[in-house]
Amino acid sequence: MGVDKSELRRVVRARRAAVSRETRAERDHAILGHLGGIVTAGMVVCAYVPDDDEAGGPGLLTTLSRSGARVLLPVPPEVGPLGWAAYTGPADLVRGRFGIPVPSAAPGPPELIAGADLVVVPAVAVDRRGNRLGRGGGYYDRSLELAGPHTRLLALVDAENLVDAVPVERHDRPVDAVVTEDGLLDFGTWHSRE
Repeated sequence: MGVDKSELRRVVRARRAAVSRETRAERDHAILGHLGGIVTAGMVVCAYVPDDDEAGGPGLLTTLSRSGARVLLPVPPEVGPLGWAAYTGPADLVRGRFGIPVPSAAPGPPELIAGADLVVVPAVAVDRRGNRLGRGGGYYDRSLELAGPHTRLLALVDAENLVDAVPVERHDRPVDAVVTEDGLLDFGTWHSRE
C-alpha cells in the first residue's frame, strides 16, 4: 500500500524545510526564471500568494506582474470553488480567510478561471504523470473543474519533490506541466492546450 496524502505532505514539507534558506532562494530564483520565460504580456494568469515554504517563493507575483500578465488571485469562500480578484500590487493585499493575503477588491465569480491562459497551481509535490499533491484544503480541486479547455495548469516544485507517485482521488485533476529549478517538464498535454 502506498503512502497516504497526509504522510506524503509531511515528508515533502520537512524535506524543503531542511534545505538552507540560501539554497531555497537559489532554487526559487531559478524556478521563477523559467516561469518568466513562459508567461508573456497580455496573458491572464490565475496564481496564488506563496508561503515561504512553497517553491518559487515570495517573488512569484513580481515575476508574473513584470511579464505583463493580468494576475488573478484566489479568494477562498466559506464553501465551494475559489473566487478570483485582480492583483494590483503588494500594497493592495489584505488578510483574508485562513490569514491568506487576498486583493482588497471584491472577488469575481469562480468561473473567471475558465478565461485564464495559465493557472499556477499550488503544490507540495507532483508525480511524473502530473498528479498534484496540494495543501489539503480542496479549494483548487473544486476550482480546477471550471478551468477552460485551453487553460494550462502548471505547478512549481523543487526538483526533489517531483516524486514517483502521488495518491490520487477521483476528483483530482493533473497539471499539464511542472517547473522546477531544472526547467519545464511537460506531461504531454502542455502544447495540446494551445
